[in-house]
Amino acid sequence: MRKNNRQQILDIARKLFLEFGYNGISIRNIAKRAKLTTGAIYFHFKNKKQIYSTICLEAIDTLHKLFCEGMAARKTPAQKLISTYDSYLKFYYEYHDYYNILTEYKAEYDDEPDPHKDEIQKKNVALLELMAGAFTDGVKRGDFKNLDPKMVAFFLSAVAEGMLQFKKLGVMDAAGISDKNFREFMKIIVGQGIQK
Repeated sequence: MRKNNRQQILDIARKLFLEFGYNGISIRNIAKRAKLTTGAIYFHFKNKKQIYSTICLEAIDTLHKLFCEGMAARKTPAQKLISTYDSYLKFYYEYHDYYNILTEYKAEYDDEPDPHKDEIQKKNVALLELMAGAFTDGVKRGDFKNLDPKMVAFFLSAVAEGMLQFKKLGVMDAAGISDKNFREFMKIIVGQGIQK
């Protein structure tokens, strides 16, 4: 068995999930497209749900890496918070398949329990904790109002993710709002909304 079969399975499955939805494909479909036997698929993965969850975990890990890189390149807590918006945009444009997989997570799932749900949720919380940490640093420096860091992180994340959904649906373009315009608005919100 080739060493790269596992990644090949994930790459092909990701494309099939995006094209046909979670319920629109089977292990056989993945095996056929990958030119592998179903046994080769089951050698690496217990079932289709595990393949899907693994792709979701890869996506979240990619976004986490973008957050860390973006924050590391900035100096002030405010710049670090704005960098998370930049990271969301980079994720949307450069890792669009992962973005779409995450936004569809469980949208078409069947009723089977997801053994990776807790891990996926923990990784999502870790993203929010990076944002909350940057905010907490800003409070300690006297830059930000003393607000609940988790609430600020949830708010900023929800705004960024909502904007990306509007972008995906074409609403941003239809309204004439560019990424740059929205980023500048986010800077104002961070500057006037949470700074002292």
